[in-house]
Amino acid sequence: MTASRFPRFVCMALVLLVMAACAAEPAMVQAPNPVGNPDYHLGPGDKVKITVFNNADVSGEAVLDSSGDIALPLLGQVPAQNLTVTELQSKITDRLNKQYLVDPKVSVEVLNYRPFFILGEVGRPGSYPYIAGVTVRQAVAIGGGYTRRARTSSVSIVRQTPMGEERIEGLAETLVMPGDTVEVGRRLF
Repeated sequence: MTASRFPRFVCMALVLLVMAACAAEPAMVQAPNPVGNPDYHLGPGDKVKITVFNNADVSGEAVLDSSGDIALPLLGQVPAQNLTVTELQSKITDRLNKQYLVDPKVSVEVLNYRPFFILGEVGRPGSYPYIAGVTVRQAVAIGGGYTRRARTSSVSIVRQTPMGEERIEGLAETLVMPGDTVEVGRRLF
């Protein structure tokens, strides 16, 4: 290979590489796995364990009700919807510190995440317990698989965020989050 052909070869390879990248399918939105995610926002159906160190009578487990509140001994109803685990921990600490305990040490962890839902062209549409790391493909399998009329190329995922409802197009490998509604559409033909 001569010196004048080498740069031309490299340029052609780069052009082909850029063209291949442009022709690739657009990336789908990937949701972070909620397990251990400090940015995960709590919602109705999540089950949390609250530990107040050296105060077993105040500690316990609670499920966020339909309005996103949890019921705690001494404190009563505590709003928890759209809070992170850290924010809920701080809120409980502040309320206990102001009203009942001196410098309480509070720990909050999620025991069970709220269920996800699958609708449309699947064998058994409905609500299913969340499993960490479940993908659309696995959610469809849990829901009884695609019907013969199902559109299998993509699904629509409805997700509640702190800013409101968000609709996402998902592929088979897109992660499903707790509380998501996976909608499998019908083919046109």
